Amino acid sequence: MMQRWARRNPERAAWVVLWTAFAIFVCLAVSVPLSIRWYLLNATRPQAAYLEKIDGMLTVHERRAQEPIAVNSGRELKEGFRVTTGPDSRATITFFENSTALLYGESQVLLERLRRPRFSLSPRPDEVKVALERGLVRFRVATGGERERLLQVQTPHGQVRLEAGGSYSVEVTDERTRVVVRYGRALVLGQKTGVELDPGERVDVGAEGEPGEPMPAAQNLVVNGDFRQPLEEGWKVTPYADLEGVAPGEATIVNQGDRNAVYFVRMGAEEGVHTEISIEQEINRDVRDNVSLVLRLDVRLEYQSLPGAGYRSSEFPVMVELRYRDAYGRDLSWYHGFYYRDPPPNWPMRNGEKIPPFIWYPYESGNLMEALGDARPVHIHSLRIYASGWNYRSMVSEVGLIAE
Repeated sequence: MMQRWARRNPERAAWVVLWTAFAIFVCLAVSVPLSIRWYLLNATRPQAAYLEKIDGMLTVHERRAQEPIAVNSGRELKEGFRVTTGPDSRATITFFENSTALLYGESQVLLERLRRPRFSLSPRPDEVKVALERGLVRFRVATGGERERLLQVQTPHGQVRLEAGGSYSVEVTDERTRVVVRYGRALVLGQKTGVELDPGERVDVGAEGEPGEPMPAAQNLVVNGDFRQPLEEGWKVTPYADLEGVAPGEATIVNQGDRNAVYFVRMGAEEGVHTEISIEQEINRDVRDNVSLVLRLDVRLEYQSLPGAGYRSSEFPVMVELRYRDAYGRDLSWYHGFYYRDPPPNWPMRNGEKIPPFIWYPYESGNLMEALGDARPVHIHSLRIYASGWNYRSMVSEVGLIAE
């Protein structure tokens, strides 16, 4: 059909061929340079990262490998590799552009994208994209260099974009993703909305995939520390007496006008018998990534029949015990007690502080992360507040354990 038409209309056929060839030429003349330009601007090269074990158990699952491999020191990582840390383990990943990720125990990270532009004229940034599938990771995004950086963290609940020159922690549990900005800025994206975080802020992204409102990075780990709810909300009350038939102390919530407080009282006929009354709260929080941990509470002492803290320096009208585990796996306790009656000269006084009676005394521990040195906490088990001795009347209020 076309051949017949061409034989009958040779001039028209020639023009069709000519214009078609010209159109193809124009398309090639435009598309080839544009394609080359696109390639020059957007082509990337896969890069590597380096994994360094700090302590504990560590495995790497290579892409297309059947089983993970245990890591005893350090090794190179590529796109598609998955890193998993065991309990009480730590490891660092240094990315090709010098940003780092510190992985804490029971964390799992997938390296999705490690890319650098292939050609120097490309305006694209260096790209690091990781998927934090569970656990806690501290990211430090580098500065300087020839290119901008794009460091993204994908979690089951959303995406986090981290600004260069900042320090950030991202924690993933089954229920939520928590992003904390120590310094720098972060953009946290949910399914429909996004939140920008400034230094000293944090935000949670819930299971529904939407971020909440930004909040201060410092967190009070104590529930119902103002005692506006019944003691059963967060606290366990435990009485104790050395001898059967001896009434132990009691703990109740009382109103003191401007505050609620826990009132410890034991005013029995038996003197010289050790008794205790305690309230304890399970904290069960990982604090390895925190740089500050401060205990705060207000204390009021009204009566103590036993001078000082007893001859063992262990029976205070108010005593605070923080139970925790340190980096060496040891279960330890930090104590601080309060008294107003001086002990006899030959009785020791350890971990105690003399305060005036009948006033509200505001106590702040200072930064326990610094004060405890190598024995600082990595995991908080519980906080216990108790009164002990013979007879006593004391109160505590506004209890807080502030982690930042």
